[in-house]
Amino acid sequence: MTRMPFDSNTAALEDKSLIIRIKSGDYEAFTLLYNKYIRPLTQYGLKFIADLPAVEDCLHDVFVWIWTNRHKLSIDYSVKSYLFKSVRTTMLRLLETQNRLSTLHPEQEHAYRFELQLTPEALVLQNENMRMVRQQIEGVLNKLTAKQKEVIYLRYYEGLCFEDISQNMNLSVKACYKLMGRAIAILREHIPDPLVLLVLLLQLH
Repeated sequence: MTRMPFDSNTAALEDKSLIIRIKSGDYEAFTLLYNKYIRPLTQYGLKFIADLPAVEDCLHDVFVWIWTNRHKLSIDYSVKSYLFKSVRTTMLRLLETQNRLSTLHPEQEHAYRFELQLTPEALVLQNENMRMVRQQIEGVLNKLTAKQKEVIYLRYYEGLCFEDISQNMNLSVKACYKLMGRAIAILREHIPDPLVLLVLLLQLH
């Protein structure tokens, strides 16, 4: 199920309050922030590389950096987006050191993998028609680029606004809209049934 926040403004204010406390040396606030985001950040990291120990090491580095540099933390957009961007940067740096990135053109960002899957609940559906739908959906997902998948994931699963997604992916807001628009167009081209398309967007993880 899509995990859109119930009240994103309240959550954002709570996060900023935690950062203020962390900057003053409040380790309890740091623990609260860690516990709040460690699971979604782990799931996000696993989209780049299916290696849990490596992802856990990257997350450890991110949170150690935050605590060590807490006095000079300056976050001028959402804390959630800041954490996701930090994990993304760390993951891409790891992939680069492992030579798992390829460069399409010198002026472009390194190409990377980003895997989207149906939720476990969708994978165990026994109805034959639904199994055929699942196979169709999985085939269509393979037609999307890594960035298109990432935009869909951040928007529909993590509930980030396009401004935060642009910060996270180092893109303009216009470029994020364009990526989303192209991704939805591809999905609609191959999945014309709007109900099936809705199921896809609600059952990704």
